[in-house]
Amino acid sequence: MDTTYVSTLLVVFLVLASLAVSIGYLYVDEDDLRSMAEVSSRTGANAIKKRMLEQISTDSGRLESVLNDTVQTAARSAATDHAMGRFKESALMHALNDNSNRLTTSNDVTVGFWNISSHTYTPGGIPVNAMQVRTRRTAESETVGIGKLGNILGILAGVQKFDYTPDAVAALPARANANFALCTEACESRCSFPNVCPITERKMVSNYGIQEKSSLDGDRLAATYRMYQLNTAVNLSDMICAGTTSQDICRKEILTSLDPQDNALRDMESMMYNPNADASNKEYDKDSGKLLGWWVIAPVTDCSNASQEAGFEKSMVTRYALVRISRICAPGATGCQQNNSSFDAPASICGSDKGLYIDRISCVSCSSKALLAFPGLHPVLVK
Repeated sequence: MDTTYVSTLLVVFLVLASLAVSIGYLYVDEDDLRSMAEVSSRTGANAIKKRMLEQISTDSGRLESVLNDTVQTAARSAATDHAMGRFKESALMHALNDNSNRLTTSNDVTVGFWNISSHTYTPGGIPVNAMQVRTRRTAESETVGIGKLGNILGILAGVQKFDYTPDAVAALPARANANFALCTEACESRCSFPNVCPITERKMVSNYGIQEKSSLDGDRLAATYRMYQLNTAVNLSDMICAGTTSQDICRKEILTSLDPQDNALRDMESMMYNPNADASNKEYDKDSGKLLGWWVIAPVTDCSNASQEAGFEKSMVTRYALVRISRICAPGATGCQQNNSSFDAPASICGSDKGLYIDRISCVSCSSKALLAFPGLHPVLVK
């Protein structure tokens, strides 16, 4: 047999095989592309949040250097790794990164500033609190795919939307997620954001029965439904143990209540020591694995005279407080028993103590411009 003929057939076979693979790469559903862009942007935004919390814990004075970093290397890597997986060469989708903040043929990732007031995203803007990720079919990529030829193959293969490159933006807007509210007196002026104060461990309690304001107001807390509605189907315990989402409640009324029987405190204790609950906002010792604290954003109100015990009252949120809970110690039965995931604080850290203890705090007024830069703890898809 003529070797030239065999060689020609081999080349044709390889070309057809390559085209078959490329057409296969085109069969990535538009919904999958969109979903991957959304999830990858949230993954990247969560990595930005993690870096913020690590900086606050080690040296809060340098937090602004993190907020002003428009590269965010670790966050970009987290986003692209999620989009393409471990084996990037065989990935069906691509999200490329060249550390710039403009979407181009070689870059699909930007970081920047999401303005909670105007609801606009500025790539490369500071303080950095958001990530944008664009996804594309590998076969259509100019850089790693077959570019315009992919469009032609898409038509031949019957792909409805070729050259479809959805993008999504996930941000870290300031929202409250704690199931307790603090009094205004808990916020010292020196601990106004961006200053995050390490403080001597402070015991926070529900001082029910106090009929007038006192110096104890700075150490008071109240359980809160936030803006969730009271109803017979879902009570406060169910809401705490379900780990409900954060809410934008600045300048809004919330429902607060004292906790004379420590029921809410027991549920919050169970959630703190449940390693699967809000795991990305918990801080552990790298060597021992010991839980060091749980970061939450608590609403702050002008506390009224604490006269009622179990009833709820409406309170206006005037500030947010970013706090690190160092421990929660509650007497009696273990909380969150309704979802079969009950956890208690280790006996060695509580002894006879009772209360919710904090060792970091930073407050921001709802009327302050600093609220725009105040970091949220849960990524939210904003575009």
